[in-house]
Amino acid sequence: MSAPALSLANKTAIVTGSGRENGIGAAIARALARAGAAITINHVSASSASRAEGVAESIRSAGGKAVVVQANVSKPEDAKKLVEATLKAFGGEKIDILVNNAGTGSIHTSEGASVEYIESIFATNVFGTIYTTQAVLPYMPKGGRIVNISSVASKLGMMYLPIYGASKAAMDSLTFAWAGEFGRSKGITVNSIAPGPVATDLGDVGHGEMGEATASLLVNATRAGARIGTVEDIADAVLLVASEQSRWITGQFISASGGITGQ
Repeated sequence: MSAPALSLANKTAIVTGSGRENGIGAAIARALARAGAAITINHVSASSASRAEGVAESIRSAGGKAVVVQANVSKPEDAKKLVEATLKAFGGEKIDILVNNAGTGSIHTSEGASVEYIESIFATNVFGTIYTTQAVLPYMPKGGRIVNISSVASKLGMMYLPIYGASKAAMDSLTFAWAGEFGRSKGITVNSIAPGPVATDLGDVGHGEMGEATASLLVNATRAGARIGTVEDIADAVLLVASEQSRWITGQFISASGGITGQ
């Protein structure tokens, strides 16, 4: 007997921060689209519009459905715009899957972090996650999926990513609280997927710049293999928790890091 496919047929999904063709968000969008979901590609600035359209076109050329929406999710009015544009584009009344992937952060110290830098990290990573989730909830049916893209930095207490790690820890706390808040009342599951170092044009540790020393340290801590992760490694983990087969998985911190963390 063949294993059941992770089908997302007739589902609609929003993936925030998915406008970079070689980024984690774009890979997630493509994976969900291959499984049958209609996808909203989200980018924040006009300068990334052509790249976001390229991601959408790659989905369409493979037979999928995709629309591009420019929105800064750290602003509640933009989060609502993102949801409204998605509903209009696909002619539906529901959004089945939300992937809170938009994020920012770079190597820093607590002592040297400016007010502007601290606020920008929390605005995107935390407030953006909250605002977009608030905007989606009225349209998310029973069986809906919210996936927050966290980071192993939330567990490791990295001295060179303290503010970033704290923002991701806040996301993890929201994940566990929301699993209870939205699970029993709405039948929605909520999970965190936490990348380790991933090869993208940003050199991610989840998101943000990463020096060679940082990459070496984290790669040495992997257990599945001595390598940096790929965007597909993360996208496939998201696909799993977005599927019907994950209906009894919620409130979890899932480390998609090759085993860097034991949680």
